[in-house]
Amino acid sequence: MASFNVELNNKEVKFQDSQNNPDGSIKNGSGEYNLFLRITVNRKHARVKLNYAVQKKHFNPDAKEYKYIRGSHPKHKIINQHIDNKIQEAKDVITMLENKKHVVTANTIKAEMMKPASATFLGFATNLATSIKENNQVATYKKYNTVIQKLSDFRKGEDFYFEEMTPSFLASLEANFKKQGNSINTINSNFRTIRAIFYKAIEKGLADQNRNPFFTYKLKLNNSVKERLNEGEIQEIEDLDLKGDTIVESIRDAFLFSFYNAGIRISDILQLTWDNVKDGKLIYKMHKTNRIHSFKLKEKPLLILEKYRGKDKTYIFPFFSSRYSYSDPVFLHSQIGSKTAIFNKYLKYIASRAGITKKLTTHIARHSFADIARQKTDNIYNLSKTLGHSSLKVTEAYLSSFDEKAVDDTLDSVFKY
Repeated sequence: MASFNVELNNKEVKFQDSQNNPDGSIKNGSGEYNLFLRITVNRKHARVKLNYAVQKKHFNPDAKEYKYIRGSHPKHKIINQHIDNKIQEAKDVITMLENKKHVVTANTIKAEMMKPASATFLGFATNLATSIKENNQVATYKKYNTVIQKLSDFRKGEDFYFEEMTPSFLASLEANFKKQGNSINTINSNFRTIRAIFYKAIEKGLADQNRNPFFTYKLKLNNSVKERLNEGEIQEIEDLDLKGDTIVESIRDAFLFSFYNAGIRISDILQLTWDNVKDGKLIYKMHKTNRIHSFKLKEKPLLILEKYRGKDKTYIFPFFSSRYSYSDPVFLHSQIGSKTAIFNKYLKYIASRAGITKKLTTHIARHSFADIARQKTDNIYNLSKTLGHSSLKVTEAYLSSFDEKAVDDTLDSVFKY
């Protein structure tokens, strides 16, 4: 059984700034003492600081019906009501803890009472996005900002509390996204961002883990097949005679350089400098993860490097210019986007020249390497490290869309005649 009492702190509240006494001396004390609510359970105490401080002459330690502040204090009614509200809040916390079958102690009651007040989802998400932007994570910031705008549109500009994000809320949101013409994969991506925001709020103590709607609400993801090339198609691209068309030839070479170096992402290809080539190895920081990646250069990528050596003192491929600074992350992000669009435009032309009907994009070099490599090795750990993934789980998810060949191979081995 819990009991409650109010007491004064034993230390006098100090003035914000030192003040003069009538006799000219300096006084630091205000003559007031902070009020604390003392919670007692099984003879164990915990104290919660209240919002007021009073002089000792206005405090009644033996009050009945919680009238701890004497009528001589000009705000005695307000303060006594505040005390009464806090005691009722503590009682409500006890009921909540008992309903959840949690242990009720003085400290667990205090911990619940000291939790931050309910935060709004959009307010928290906007602050989180701002901090992400300040950390120069431009792509992630734009992803968060897009989701925030979609949620704001869904709510017609009205914010909402984390407690309002229930499975039924998410179902309505999904239906709204579908109505707006978003694909299931786009919706899934948006919901992963929403979930990340919710989990971050849980870490900050602003959302309740026990009321996490993502425990029960699941989204289905369309299993889109990652387009990729086989070794024959890679050879067709390599054999193309593109001399005289400098831009197309450079894009073809950069695509092949990516493929022969474990599918380097376009964001990294664009930023590769001659400083990244050391002692026959390519060593660079991956733009997406900020992790250092290093591997030995094989014969074909070495030949491509020789083709471009001496043409620019800084960048290996002629897409970024030494005349510009790419230190501004917003400018860098926009340049990567615009150059990628140009790449994809000319890769479509290259595919048609090579007689390839598949939709060729910058990322297909990475897909192609991963698919061909996994057919030639059964060491997924090594493949994961080669791709620069952070874990085997990421690699397994990445390779999952290539599984139809594994199925075909299994059937072939089972039904040999």
